Amino acid sequence: MIRDWVEDLLTLTDEDWGRYAFNRDPFVGRITQASQSEYRQKAADSAVALAHSLRGEYGDNNIEFYAKQLGASLLYKKEESGSGYTMFACYKELNTITVFLDNAEATDKLVAEKELQELVGTVKTADLLAAHELYHYLERIIPDIYTAQKHITLWKLGPIENRSRIICLEEIGAMAFAKELTGLKCSSYVFDVIMLYPRNPQRAKKLYETFMGFGSGRSERLC
Repeated sequence: MIRDWVEDLLTLTDEDWGRYAFNRDPFVGRITQASQSEYRQKAADSAVALAHSLRGEYGDNNIEFYAKQLGASLLYKKEESGSGYTMFACYKELNTITVFLDNAEATDKLVAEKELQELVGTVKTADLLAAHELYHYLERIIPDIYTAQKHITLWKLGPIENRSRIICLEEIGAMAFAKELTGLKCSSYVFDVIMLYPRNPQRAKKLYETFMGFGSGRSERLC
């Protein structure tokens, strides 16, 4: 079942993933489809360029090395208890990235058992999660990073205006950065379903169906 889902998810395009991301953004109603596509592309391109820049400066290294060079504290822990939901990883200011290994290892086991490597590659889930959170850390320390800029005007009164970040661009950037830095074969979004499957297949199924609802470019806004 999960293999069939992954094969289906691999048919989704970057535009499809962008529609999903923008659907979750509080300002989606203020942004045209054409602008969404432009913002998505620039966010992804900026994130990929940042990954290339890191490799250019520090060489081909593991995520722990990059995190250390950039001043981030990368921690690995067992599953967080009592939270009421499954947490895969998190970034907390100022510089702490935490990856929960129970969930990551369960995902790696699933990928191996279902022989998904030929579809998604051999990147370890913990590395993918760490790279994703590392991007969020970089958004804090690199003020001119594209996804950290305020792209949308909420209101304007004469020379005074209130501008805001487009929140979903942060996730689009983190997904693209993690894919590029780790060498993942597929969109990082695919792993959102794979990571849920070992412990909550029903939630994974629901998310898979949500993702597939954004395919083909004919999706309506889902609430």
